[in-house]
Amino acid sequence: MLRRLVPCALFALLAACTTPQMTGEGTTSAILPPEVQAGLQPGESALAPDLLYVAPGVQGRNYDKVMIDPIIYFATPAAKRRISPDDRQTLLNNFHILMGREIGKDYLLAIEPQRGTVRVQFALMAETTEPVAMDTVAMVAREDPNTQVVVDNLASPIAPGADLLVESLWTDAVTGEVLGATVDRHFGQGSFDGGSFKSWAEVNRYLEAYGVLVRYRICRFRGGTDCTPPQAPLS
Repeated sequence: MLRRLVPCALFALLAACTTPQMTGEGTTSAILPPEVQAGLQPGESALAPDLLYVAPGVQGRNYDKVMIDPIIYFATPAAKRRISPDDRQTLLNNFHILMGREIGKDYLLAIEPQRGTVRVQFALMAETTEPVAMDTVAMVAREDPNTQVVVDNLASPIAPGADLLVESLWTDAVTGEVLGATVDRHFGQGSFDGGSFKSWAEVNRYLEAYGVLVRYRICRFRGGTDCTPPQAPLS
């Protein structure tokens, strides 16, 4: 059941976790507009995003609902896919469900734009400097974040040495105004060993840990005293 919580602005905490230094030439972006890419800054703390953009004037905005768009996998058109079509679909579906479960613990989950709602898009891709295109879209009913995730013991689809990026773009759901953006490598984990993934259950622990990380970042700004930081999922 969704819980009604005190509204808050989502990005002031993250802004405090960055340095004023701008980044140089970066990798290809899947969903971030050029002006957002130009404004990305590196995170300063271990739990801050690798790269962060905060729009001017965001501080003081109040939001109490979050609308999560279907998560999209992007890839270069000519690149050989390391992950099969079925596995890409499962990966995105599980990612969407687990993210909804975490954010839904603190915010109302909206299924359509309405006042007081932040809209977030997540994109998953391999790090590259080449142009990318939409490859696979999560097929998950947004109004049902408790749908069962795939947790069988089939072999993990994540290959050793995978350099996955997670981009997010946060906008006002009604006006479309960009509020902020993040780029995280390896689902926000400091280290990433693709060879450690033996099953889907282990992949899901990384996805779930990323949801916990996003929830923790928001909780810290809200001034919460019981914010739970994520643990290394495969430790």
